[in-house]
Amino acid sequence: MKFFLILLIFNAILFAQDTTVSQAFKPSKFLSAAPLIKVKYPSYPLRAGFALIKEANEGDPFAQHELGLRYILKQGFPADTAKGILWIKCAVDQGIPVAKYNYGILLNNGIGIEWDPFEAYKNFKAAAEFGMPESEFVFGLYFTDNFVVNRNLSEAYKWIKKSSDSGYEPAKEALKQFDRMGINAGKENENKDKSTKTSAKNLGLSESSILMEQEWELDFYEFEGDKSVVTSEDEKVKEIFAKNQKELKSLLGITQILDPNFRDTSGVGLIRFAAESGSPEALLFLGRGHEKGIIVKKDIILAAVNYLRAFRLGSSKAAEQLIKLIRSENFFDQMKNRIDSGDTDAMYVWAGLVAIGFDFQLSEKQAFDLLVNASAKDNVYSLIEIGLCYYSGKLVEQDKQKALVYWNIASGKGSKEAAVRIALANLIESNTDSNLNDNLSILNTASNQGSVLAQTALGYCYEKGIGVVKNKAVAARFYRYASQRGSETAYYSLKRMYDEIRPDGDEFRIYEE
Repeated sequence: MKFFLILLIFNAILFAQDTTVSQAFKPSKFLSAAPLIKVKYPSYPLRAGFALIKEANEGDPFAQHELGLRYILKQGFPADTAKGILWIKCAVDQGIPVAKYNYGILLNNGIGIEWDPFEAYKNFKAAAEFGMPESEFVFGLYFTDNFVVNRNLSEAYKWIKKSSDSGYEPAKEALKQFDRMGINAGKENENKDKSTKTSAKNLGLSESSILMEQEWELDFYEFEGDKSVVTSEDEKVKEIFAKNQKELKSLLGITQILDPNFRDTSGVGLIRFAAESGSPEALLFLGRGHEKGIIVKKDIILAAVNYLRAFRLGSSKAAEQLIKLIRSENFFDQMKNRIDSGDTDAMYVWAGLVAIGFDFQLSEKQAFDLLVNASAKDNVYSLIEIGLCYYSGKLVEQDKQKALVYWNIASGKGSKEAAVRIALANLIESNTDSNLNDNLSILNTASNQGSVLAQTALGYCYEKGIGVVKNKAVAARFYRYASQRGSETAYYSLKRMYDEIRPDGDEFRIYEE
């Protein structure tokens, strides 16, 4: 099976306001190298503010860059992002690599300036070609997806390898993951490009010279695992359930648990909580556990329930597992037998398979009748599915008001997914400001607790300015994180955002789909 690789670039939540105060970058220890550029005033932190302004006005690019940072970081000057950007841009125009790097960060995060990942790419490229390890790393990341330029993992490896060879720690960590996936540019690149490196440190700049640390994540999950390591699939699943709470939260997309009823802090308990909160990763892991009888009881119908729910949240990986499961021997026989005995989970699964086009043994009416029967017996997942059918017009005639009726019933029975769907529908469909804050609060809470649907919804709200100030950079951040977690809806929303501002020219034309 091919590796499913998505790279999360620049995942910091940064809001563009005049009072922006960014996190200072804490530089790694770089390999020593002779500097290509010597700073005229290496001890700017000791210089009086008026002297710094004087030198900046006289055209000293290093003074301009330093002054811009001080305005943005509120160091010795009142916070003023607009002035900060103006002075950093002056340094950029004079070709200072670290200024180009910082300007790229501002552009990519939409801090005090319009979000423009393409212009950010150009600045990172210029700084990388100059030999700045931090920028070599970021520039390499651009070649791992198909948003700004075409995916080229060999090119990504080359640039990240350059950065790693200069001692940049994030690049070293990225290379380890590349190597585990068998991705490398070959030995022929190891002795190339031994040119002098130009990090912020050996340029003589202060620690604040790099505007902020960019969060990044190279993430994928394959149950088959690393082919070079003999690890059984069962062991992989056990390993996931045995992780400590901090590791599991990260894996499940949880940043904060706000539910006062959360009590079970075991691995299984946290995974179940995340699954009910709308984490496709948790649903996938539970599905695998039930399919194999690892940690939780073996039950292929419950496995199918979890895979189907994860797929409904946009997980293509769950779809792969679901297809494999329904093709296994006796799956349909077991499902039919359990339906005959009144099992509502089995009813939900068969109707869901028909609704998503994975099975055609039933008519649409028969599938919908199964959902109605299951929902009459308080099967929450069937209530949500009926709502989806009415909302989309699948299996029945479209009726969004009826969808909300069923989701409200499911929400009343404790379904967090139903609450998120109601909040999103209210924000999209309503033209009034009534309950706006309540709906946004539901989405934010759900997002923090691992709901990929809520993250995608928040991306949409920031993109369109629904209930919040329109902010394309924040929208891209939510879409990218949700797509990294497997949401195809978020992926295509993010792709559309890039395509809407894509410059002309071959460099930015995407050929691979």
